[in-house]
Amino acid sequence: MDNVHINTSQNVSIDYNLADIGNRIFGYILDAIFVMIYSVIIIVLFFSNTDMLEYGFFQDGEEFLLILLVLLLLPAFTYALWAPYFMQGQTFGKKILKLKIIKADGSEAKFSTFLIRWLLSPVDTSFYCVIGLIVMSTNTRRQRVADLVAGTVVISTRQTYQVDQTILSQLEEDYQPKFTQVLQLSDKDMYLIKNTMDTARSTTDYQLVRKLREKIESVIQEYKPEMSDVEYVETVIKDYQFFSQQ
Repeated sequence: MDNVHINTSQNVSIDYNLADIGNRIFGYILDAIFVMIYSVIIIVLFFSNTDMLEYGFFQDGEEFLLILLVLLLLPAFTYALWAPYFMQGQTFGKKILKLKIIKADGSEAKFSTFLIRWLLSPVDTSFYCVIGLIVMSTNTRRQRVADLVAGTVVISTRQTYQVDQTILSQLEEDYQPKFTQVLQLSDKDMYLIKNTMDTARSTTDYQLVRKLREKIESVIQEYKPEMSDVEYVETVIKDYQFFSQQ
């Protein structure tokens, strides 16, 4: 499985496994099935409810069409827009296959990102999806037209994170580590720890830092009661960097 190398905004480099073209096609088929099932259910519910029709609830044909449009056409038509936005880069099909849409530059995928992908989907699916397949198969990151314009890639979450050494230069030359068992943590663990710590800082969620500390302690079995939770986690990150550099 091919990898894509991404530098995050936190100056951490991560290797992700690119999603196979076959899995992306299968995910697209699954999503199409979900949309079809949803559409059929809505149609059956509307037209099987004869009481509403008999009592004149839908006497105005325009009112009926408007409700049908809101309940049926919009959710189905915009599925590829709202699903990845609310599901953090995944649709139901992608979630089953463990695929995810991320930004190629490591930044957070915003609503505008998924809007661009959704607007350009007709280009990729034109001529029975031939355009999208050709573009995906001819670039190293397997990006279709919508991915190229939106700056996204589709990865497989069935992978091992590999954290690069780009943040090691931040350590002082005479740095002395405090924890000797930090290498019991994996690269994936360290990526998640640092990402969680960044989130806790931005939201001032000290309870999250406390839980993170307890989780780390359960793995490395080293306790420093004199340290605050923030100091403990930050020291673990630095010590891991130090020993990984050796």
